[in-house]
Amino acid sequence: MWLHSSIQALLITFGPYIITRVISFIRSPASPGGPKRSIRPVPPHVSRALNVLFITACAFLLSTLPYFQPENVFVTTKSRLQTPTDVLFTRLGNVRPLTPQDTTLRSKLASMDARLLYLTYGSKPLVECLFCNSDAPFSYLYYAFPSIVAPHLFHVAVLGIVTSSLLSGHEGSYWRTKATIAGIGLALAEVFAVGTYNYKNNSTTTRPIELDAFHWRMRVYRGIAIALADALLGWGLYLSSTNRRFAEPISPAERLESATRTLEASTGRLRADGALRSTIVRDEVLRGKMHDYWVAEKNIMGQIYEERDVVDSVKGALGRLNLHHIAEEAGRYADGVIGGLPGIVPEGSTME
Repeated sequence: MWLHSSIQALLITFGPYIITRVISFIRSPASPGGPKRSIRPVPPHVSRALNVLFITACAFLLSTLPYFQPENVFVTTKSRLQTPTDVLFTRLGNVRPLTPQDTTLRSKLASMDARLLYLTYGSKPLVECLFCNSDAPFSYLYYAFPSIVAPHLFHVAVLGIVTSSLLSGHEGSYWRTKATIAGIGLALAEVFAVGTYNYKNNSTTTRPIELDAFHWRMRVYRGIAIALADALLGWGLYLSSTNRRFAEPISPAERLESATRTLEASTGRLRADGALRSTIVRDEVLRGKMHDYWVAEKNIMGQIYEERDVVDSVKGALGRLNLHHIAEEAGRYADGVIGGLPGIVPEGSTME
């Protein structure tokens, strides 16, 4: 209860600030130095990886629901830890029919230590383990270890598939190491929590509501933690694949290749324009149509510029312009375009 109250107070205090920072972080594109890549939609291969992560996260979240959790006989019967075994299982028989596993569990829950270990490791070690003994509590941990790490191993395998270059390309490979470390870290954290938990914490409880069902609580925490890790990885994949965040800057080789392609395309268009103009000039009919077009264009624009409103607007605009500066800029531009061509503009001159 104290931990829940502390977390709730922290969320109320820092929640609005954190949410605001997260939203601004998502909306502002950034890349670590160098020219930034343009934002793009999510690539199809990354979209498939995100779907896998979404399904996995939903599956682990569903596993936290009471329907998918193993039964806790003390919660089902609303009994105290000190309730006699016969009374406990009589109440359980009133809730549902007893099974052979219940008979085995009934014989195991005769002592208080066994009940405390039941709340710590669940019913499976007590019912199935042949070498476990309440005098050696860690023997239950050894038996429960595979069932503890199995969901994490499955999760790490999913993370490896999602971040593989075959499924998500280089966008997923960027997160491969980080995702693997996170998956292994969650497994180690749960093993550490179970290994350091004092199973005798429930020995002084007298009411059913005070029981700490550690085994069931850890299963809920595991599902939420794995789902949260998948959500964070999916968020990172989305940001990096759309170039909103974590995108690598454009390399000099890529910039050179892009500039070369642009120059090649511009050269092709200029050559096509030159061929078209040469064709028009050499053909008498096309040359006449071009002449008629420019004559009509001159007449139309002349009529427009003779209107009073246009004349006033042009005068007002010219009054606000620095014509000398514009002439200098035009001269420098002309020098850059045709400067150095023999017989046209001497090198080093400025067109006035």
